[in-house]
Amino acid sequence: MATANTYLRVTELDFSGIRDNLKTYLSTQSQFQDYDFEGSAMAVLLDVLAYNTHYNAYYLNMLANEMFLDTAQQRDSVVSRAKELGYVPVSAIGATANVQVTFTGVTSGTTQFTIPKNSKFTTTVDDVTYTYVTPEAYKVVNNNGSFTRSINIKEGEPLTHRFTVGAAGQRYILPNQYIDTSSITVFVQESSADTTQTEFTRATNINQVFSTSPVYFLEEVADQKYELLFGSGALGKEVKSGNIIIVSYLVCNGSATNGASGFSVDTLNVGVSYSAATLVTNSTARGGRYPETISSIKFNAPRNYQTQNRAVINEDYQRILLSENADLQSVVAFGGEQANPPVYGKVYIAVKPFGEEFATQNRKAQVRASILDRTPLGIDPVVIDPDYTYLIPNITTYYDKTRTRVTEAAIESNIRATIATFATNNLERFGNRLRYSRFVRALDNVTVGEILNNDATINLEKRFVPNINAAEKVELAYNNPIRPETVTSTEFTYSGFSCYFDDDGLGNINIYRFNSARERVNVVSNAGTVNYTTGLVEVENFAPSAYSDIQMKVTVTPDRLDVIPVREQILLMNFGDAVISIVGEST
Repeated sequence: MATANTYLRVTELDFSGIRDNLKTYLSTQSQFQDYDFEGSAMAVLLDVLAYNTHYNAYYLNMLANEMFLDTAQQRDSVVSRAKELGYVPVSAIGATANVQVTFTGVTSGTTQFTIPKNSKFTTTVDDVTYTYVTPEAYKVVNNNGSFTRSINIKEGEPLTHRFTVGAAGQRYILPNQYIDTSSITVFVQESSADTTQTEFTRATNINQVFSTSPVYFLEEVADQKYELLFGSGALGKEVKSGNIIIVSYLVCNGSATNGASGFSVDTLNVGVSYSAATLVTNSTARGGRYPETISSIKFNAPRNYQTQNRAVINEDYQRILLSENADLQSVVAFGGEQANPPVYGKVYIAVKPFGEEFATQNRKAQVRASILDRTPLGIDPVVIDPDYTYLIPNITTYYDKTRTRVTEAAIESNIRATIATFATNNLERFGNRLRYSRFVRALDNVTVGEILNNDATINLEKRFVPNINAAEKVELAYNNPIRPETVTSTEFTYSGFSCYFDDDGLGNINIYRFNSARERVNVVSNAGTVNYTTGLVEVENFAPSAYSDIQMKVTVTPDRLDVIPVREQILLMNFGDAVISIVGEST
């Protein structure tokens, strides 16, 4: 008869450990004393038991992992955990471009007409044709016989889905992936007989939702699809049996068309006849992105919960705006007391859109309006542009020419690709610093070309557009200590001469030119000042008559290897002016 084993071990989880425990247990039973487990069919039974136990342990372990946000691996599990924190993952977003459309041969006597919403355009990227549509209707007015209008077009295929409200518990799941949730519009029709429609808007601030508010709530469900939820009559207006819910949206391709610049007309039913519609691209497609990743959801969900839908501290503004505005890549907020000069009673919010350096004035106004009702009483939010500082790398790469057949051009190409990757991963957002050691380490780790080592220096560049009609003060804040006698600039015309900026090493900015003998001659001495400690360059009463390129550039050398931005400052890599030298050595 089998007896209880008080020394039964259950700590092993791997197959061999479980099998050994089972074998040890059986060998302690009187029925199996002196039994050769390995030389009989019992070995197969032990394998089956150990396999089954290991399988169940693995399954239960994975099941337990999926129950927690930190350890979950499946997207549906992560989304479900995030939902408990009131967080909706950011959807895919279609890229947006701006084009100017000109109509010719329009019917005589026409004063105006409308380009309808969802008018179709096309573009081709890598031999694949994509659809762009107008996200809203645009009015085109006769301007002295010319019918021209600049419009935004957004990538995505427009779809409409209808639900008829029936029994309680009905779910309204949109049956498509890669929906651009910013394009969703919802109308509720009274019934099939009564075509009266009410527009429902997405609820983002529960404090503004009442029992009669026509709002809908949005949640991501299984397989990256989205579900619409409506109020019960206590929180949000209730939909009734027989109502018809009409949902329109775009299904997009994320960032696949970012950079597209050539567009053609597909469908333009403007209500009047015309002979041709020609397009000119004002700005290339940008801002497209794929759905939020699992790691991003894990990071953002608990931090979004901390804000509790109110903006009190700086991080609250950042979390709210990033979660509700999928087109924003980076946001920073700081109190007016930190501004230079201080402005009390205000909070400054700098926003950087995806694929663009600056948001439009209209977009900044929308951002301000979205956060205004969640700021403390007496605080005025002000949305501002980022302050960009460009990094110009000067790199000398040494490689072992006896151990590689790769050309120097190929090595340089890989170095440039590494710089681009480093910039994308470590810069281009508010608060991201240039850590010199990490930058050089990335260059040393280039796998192509047998790299021996890299020498790298970094210069800082500020850009501005001078006023050629009136003298004005120019302030360039690098916000990092700079070395004396390193200020340089691009060419500009001043007092009829081709001139440049430099500093004298004593804190003064001069405007100088070269004479016929290529000797340096000051045109204006002490035209401004430079604070080497704070990195502030100021030029008084600057009024050039012309300047090269579309902006003036002023470059300095930082006094330390790491570059640290402050407040609204963002560091970008200037690839165009980068200098890369490749030197072969025999080791």
